[in-house]
Amino acid sequence: MNAPQHPQHPQQPQHRPQQQPPPGHQPGYGPPPGFPQPPAGYGPPRKKRTGLVVGIVIGVVALVLAGVVGSMYLDYIDEPGGGPGAEPIAQCVLSDALKAQAHVSSFRLIQAPTDAEKGMKQTHCAWEQTKGRDGRDTRRLSFLVYDFTTFSDKQDRNLDQAHDNYTSFMSYGTGDQAKTLDLGDESMVFIPSSPTDLTEVKLLVRKGTVVWNISYMGHDKGFFTDSGFPLEDAEAVAVEAAGELISK
Repeated sequence: MNAPQHPQHPQQPQHRPQQQPPPGHQPGYGPPPGFPQPPAGYGPPRKKRTGLVVGIVIGVVALVLAGVVGSMYLDYIDEPGGGPGAEPIAQCVLSDALKAQAHVSSFRLIQAPTDAEKGMKQTHCAWEQTKGRDGRDTRRLSFLVYDFTTFSDKQDRNLDQAHDNYTSFMSYGTGDQAKTLDLGDESMVFIPSSPTDLTEVKLLVRKGTVVWNISYMGHDKGFFTDSGFPLEDAEAVAVEAAGELISK
């Protein structure tokens, strides 16, 4: 008889021991063991701020330019001059028509004549602008009066002194275009030979024992730069002023 066969027990599956993660490492986080760690500071790329910086710079430049242009505009529309000035003395009176032509209406007495009975009497007068009345282009009409009428008791000597005083100003003609005029006993106007940003015309006239040294000057205001005004306009004012002064 065959020996009784014992049923074979099914082979039990062999369980391998699970490996524990290294200390400090949690499953499911970070790279697996042995994987190289990312360098310090590594992460998602930062957003570039170039556009923001450029916008700020443009804004600052625009503000600066606006301030500069605004300041230039305020200076351009501003009118020179001050108040109406003082009442002119007899030696300095000019007609309203001439003052309107010259764009001056404010009188200032720079030097009054002396009250002495003897000697030369000198007067310095200036007609300037009244703010808000004579425009924004600067103008100034001034003149000195040299009166030798009472210089001495001898009339011939007084005439000689006046003539010498007149000729002492001939140096004005250096570099200028000098032109004689038909005013008084002696007269000459001096016009600059080359234009500049400041127009100035000088005129000398003598009548008897009195000499007048007249100056008319100014410039036209521009938004960026100033410029001189026409010389013929300046000459016309100076000649008109001389004609009125010697007629007193």
